[in-house]
Amino acid sequence: MINGFKLHETASAPAASAEMLNGVQKAWGFVPNLHRVLAESPAALEAYNALWDIAEKTSFTPQERNIAYLAIIYENECTYCMAGHTNLSRMAKVDNATIAAVREGRPIADAKLEALREFAAKITRQRGFVSEADVAAFKAAGYDNQSVLDVLVIAATKLISNYTNHLADTPNDSFMKGAEWTAPGKLRPAA
Repeated sequence: MINGFKLHETASAPAASAEMLNGVQKAWGFVPNLHRVLAESPAALEAYNALWDIAEKTSFTPQERNIAYLAIIYENECTYCMAGHTNLSRMAKVDNATIAAVREGRPIADAKLEALREFAAKITRQRGFVSEADVAAFKAAGYDNQSVLDVLVIAATKLISNYTNHLADTPNDSFMKGAEWTAPGKLRPAA
């Protein structure tokens, strides 16, 4: 861990965070290290949990949601989230070839999912400044304005987690074994 961050337990976390950590434990059966880092700030932990829950309510299928998450994670170069979402994508029945392609920044075979991957990546890489042609191409693949905005919900969720993991160098959880990832390294600051 870096920058003075630590992995909180319920005993070391602020009281408001401890309550949320207990909720995560009940829901997931364990507390991911990301949540343990976020526990330093009850507001950050609550924001992430709320956005995660809201992202589940978007217009996307579980497979689409995971493709968008992976594409955004790739652009943000978050090794922790890529490992975690690789396994979450498998649980959502995203096929291994598709997962591998997104992890490598390559196009995927399914045209509609590729449009989603490309649009989520552009939204992230270009900080929302995409062209009308980019939006039109996304819509031509079968999406709509709701989908455009739903990508932002997923991007906001990953902004909190990806940036937290960059700031803290969050260690992977045991369930991520075998899904480790090396980021392309385009975003690393100069020493």
